[in-house]
Order: sequence, then structure tokens, then C-alpha cells
Amino acid sequence: MLLVDGDVLVSHCTFSKFDDIQPTELTPWIGFVYTFEKYRGNRYAGLLFREAERLAKERSVKEIYLSTNHTGLYEKYGFEYKTMLDDIEGNPSRIYVKHI
Repeated sequence: MLLVDGDVLVSHCTFSKFDDIQPTELTPWIGFVYTFEKYRGNRYAGLLFREAERLAKERSVKEIYLSTNHTGLYEKYGFEYKTMLDDIEGNPSRIYVKHI
């Protein structure tokens, strides 16, 4: 998913069955979340998350997941810490869930 300001990319993320935590039964995932520095502080990622939630509801999905090393960022968007799991490179990652 992309958020643009005219021809300029503001923020992006993926919404997919798999992410960097594998193997796992958890799905779907929001991943590769990034907002360009000029646009930070405006909660633009939240617009992308709402679109992911809309897509999840269309598919009757009750939870969406996100893996990160950040603490205190995704909680602002309603995500709750679930557990720690290793990513595909063997590094520990914080797993968050959002109930739809």
C-alpha cells in the first residue's frame, strides 16, 4: 500500500499472508512500514493501517500482525504486544496484534 502527496511517496507498507516471521500460523501481516522523514509526526501510517483493517474485514479476518524492533510506536495505532519470535535471519522481533 502506498500513500502519496501528488507524485511524492509519503508512506508505505505491505499487507500480506507472510512477512519476516516464518514459519508461523499467524496471518495476515503488515510489514515494511515506512514514512519518509519530511512527513513523520502526522500519523500517515495510520491511514495505511486503516486500509489494511478494511481489507481484513472484507476477508473476515479477526486479527492482523506486525513484527518490529520498535517499542511504543505501534501501540498508538491500537496494536498490542503479543510475544517475541525470531525473524528469518534469526533475530528476535516483537510481535504485535491488532484485533479487528
